[in-house]
Amino acid sequence: MRPTVVSMGKHFGNLGKMYGEHRFALAPNEQKAYKGFLDQAFVKTFKTYVWDQWYYYIPQTIGAYLLYDWAKKTNHAANRKNPADYANDQ
Repeated sequence: MRPTVVSMGKHFGNLGKMYGEHRFALAPNEQKAYKGFLDQAFVKTFKTYVWDQWYYYIPQTIGAYLLYDWAKKTNHAANRKNPADYANDQ
């Protein structure tokens, strides 16, 4: 709406009229704060980042586990005592 001489003397809320617009709202104390939390937040996040994009993290996870398993076995083998060195001990 262009600022005209007629509208310049009115308060901000009375500058123009809109027809056909209806607004419905609930008071804050009448709303449910956690309505749909599990459906809309947790499940949607799980679906978006875990279920739909598994190919981003599954190969790296498998590779990291195989590397960890190899390193653990190699460390155990390297730190094991040789039983032949202690065969003559009493």
